[in-house]
Amino acid sequence: MAKRSRTKMSNVEKKVRRLMGRALQRYELINADDRILVALSGGVDSTSLLWLLHDRLGRIPITYKLFAVHVGLGFKGEDYSSVQAWVKSLGIPHQVIRSEFGPRAHSAENRENPCFLCSRLRRTALFEEAGRLGCNKIAFGHNLDDLIETFLINIFYGSQVATMLPRQPFFNGEITVIRPLALLDSGTIRSFHQKQSFPLTVNPCPSKNSGKRQEIRELL
Repeated sequence: MAKRSRTKMSNVEKKVRRLMGRALQRYELINADDRILVALSGGVDSTSLLWLLHDRLGRIPITYKLFAVHVGLGFKGEDYSSVQAWVKSLGIPHQVIRSEFGPRAHSAENRENPCFLCSRLRRTALFEEAGRLGCNKIAFGHNLDDLIETFLINIFYGSQVATMLPRQPFFNGEITVIRPLALLDSGTIRSFHQKQSFPLTVNPCPSKNSGKRQEIRELL
């Protein structure tokens, strides 16, 4: 269980805690005895989310179990070691799934958008791992900007007006996806991440600065 911090909180930490707490309560994201798989890419959002959920255990009267799971994409130059060591220092159970999803999505055989295929493969792997670990929830680090971007992508490029939801049940409620950072904008999370000096894994994907999502970000 995380220990309550004795240091004075910065304003950005207070804001992050307040808005995540509001999302957890408003959307009823976490219940007592939940087993939560945290999808840990090693980026700003997912590392911040893992730490916040871990730290929250020492501040609330209910308990839940966290499992950090990283899906390696198989790109050359991937280095997850600093984040892996950090998770170990927190005492959180941790799994690394090795894959070739990245190269497969960018291969000539793939007729789909590489980001779409890679996302689907990663999501499938996470659901399978959640089942293996007996987890009833999967926590993603999607923030408010991600939800807005997805909404606009569906308007401009899709056939429906929809976005990601803070809480989405799957398989008749057997597993529920939760997004505790849904009320936080990306800038606030970045500031919090920098203030806390969390480790960071650089994304080596060749498509990270292209595609429909990047077009929407530039529009915004």
